[in-house]
Amino acid sequence: MSHDQDADDRGPAGQPTYFVYEDGGQRWRWFLLDGQRRKIANSGRGYRSRADCLASIDLVRLSADAGLREP
Repeated sequence: MSHDQDADDRGPAGQPTYFVYEDGGQRWRWFLLDGQRRKIANSGRGYRSRADCLASIDLVRLSADAGLREP
């Protein structure tokens, strides 16, 4: 089962949910689904450890006050 299929089967509907998984290259990755089960973000890279992957999720969570730049 792919990580996308697995995400469809787990987690609460109606609220954003992070999913953490180990890819085929033994790297840890994450993606974020919105409340309607659509993928809206991903780690963009693999991490050597699960702890590093979780730390990157924390960075995203803490960036709510980040500025916005537009052209």
